[in-house]
Amino acid sequence: MPRDTIGVFGRVIRVPDSTDSDEAVRPLLPGPLFRARLADFLCFLVPLAIEEQSRQSREQIDGMREELLDTIAAHGDDLQFGGTHQRSARVALAKAMALLATAEGGVTILGVHACTEDHEGCPGSKTTGAPDNAP
Repeated sequence: MPRDTIGVFGRVIRVPDSTDSDEAVRPLLPGPLFRARLADFLCFLVPLAIEEQSRQSREQIDGMREELLDTIAAHGDDLQFGGTHQRSARVALAKAMALLATAEGGVTILGVHACTEDHEGCPGSKTTGAPDNAP
């Protein structure tokens, strides 16, 4: 049975962030204010990236995937702590999340859930108790 698409911008919502209690992740992320601001940034940029990627060919997506991985791997420290490549690393993270949003069940990371099709257990679905103003 085909799943219903959500729209050109997908569904991108804030979710409770478990990184405060996850001892493996906590040292990597420098505090709750950083995580909140990063989640806000992702909620803004990921829908735009989902829409942009919907107009690209499979070959373009495949090439972009490699570029995003390289950028995040090489400049993840700038993403977290600032530096010359902070902007490009954060944009790469948002674009990578947009790619992952197309997977079955979407992606949930850093206090943000993104998906492009309705799926069981979606935190943004009206049937799972999402707020009335959820997209």
